[in-house]
Amino acid sequence: MLTTKNKVIIYAQDSFGGESAKTGIGFIRYGICETVAVVDRKLAGKTVSDVVSGLPKIPIFESIESAKKNRPDADVLLVGIAPAGGKFPLEWLSDIKAAINLKMNIINGLHDFLENIPEIKELANKQKTFIWDVRKYKGELIIANALLLDLPMQVVLTVGTDAAVGKMTVSLELAKAARKNNFQAEFVATGQTGMMISGNGVPIDAIIGDFMAGAIEQQLLKVAKKKCDFAFVEGQGSILHPAWSGVTLALYHGSLPHKLILCHKVGNKYLRNTKIEIESLNQFIKVYESVSLPLRNAKVAGIALNMQGFTNEQALDAIKKAEDETGLLADDVVRNGGEKLFKSCLK
Repeated sequence: MLTTKNKVIIYAQDSFGGESAKTGIGFIRYGICETVAVVDRKLAGKTVSDVVSGLPKIPIFESIESAKKNRPDADVLLVGIAPAGGKFPLEWLSDIKAAINLKMNIINGLHDFLENIPEIKELANKQKTFIWDVRKYKGELIIANALLLDLPMQVVLTVGTDAAVGKMTVSLELAKAARKNNFQAEFVATGQTGMMISGNGVPIDAIIGDFMAGAIEQQLLKVAKKKCDFAFVEGQGSILHPAWSGVTLALYHGSLPHKLILCHKVGNKYLRNTKIEIESLNQFIKVYESVSLPLRNAKVAGIALNMQGFTNEQALDAIKKAEDETGLLADDVVRNGGEKLFKSCLK
């Protein structure tokens, strides 16, 4: 849907910089085309770099109209918020209509499909703009059957202590590091942000439960035809989270990974939206390794730490602490790239 020529406005009303804005932040960092503005009335007048260190100085506006006025070349509005549950708030619909009337195409990664709203679809047809509901799965519903066992391609799956801890970012940086080391590598998207960035993948949490594992298996069979050395699969959720453990396990068993990279946001004490305590990294390592299929026993090869908002000194301390606790290599790929953790996948 997107090309390098598109100009994107990220819609993140009242939310940019927080956990729910991971879609917008991820696209700014890795998207195929340029993000030229962000819409968030609470942060209007600031730039993206004022809110999230390390990102470009993209201006933030109070409305779609003001952003479009500043950048009339913008032709895509990307919904850059992923709230828990993925519901599309009805109060946003007036802004979506305004964007379409400004001849903007819409990219929506939430579970509620804009194409299914007659007035939105009719307006888009009238204005000759497209709507891409990223989570609308159009593939076949196939049951997984361990078809990846005989392939020479190495599969690395990112797993997490929780949701929204950086699994997509880590997968992208690992793929980048592999290519830098002269390996043929593919990033395999399984969520809306990764699909927006890469233009392919499977919206795993929008697929009927029985067929989630089959969907990722089929995607990896396609990737294997490219003669890849490595496939880095974007993980979802957390094996110990009551809301998202189902999709985590389906991805795990469907992708049959050789190695796992455990992702953790430093400072998180409880699983998201619960009172369930995160006890330790070793707790999660033990669980993830114990539920791998006997057909292929996957081991955690390294620890990826999300340390947004931490100083470099604090980051170094956290990395050492994680390595001392687990006996594995640890790093922050946003700060340092994926080289160190990729090398852990080679062992």
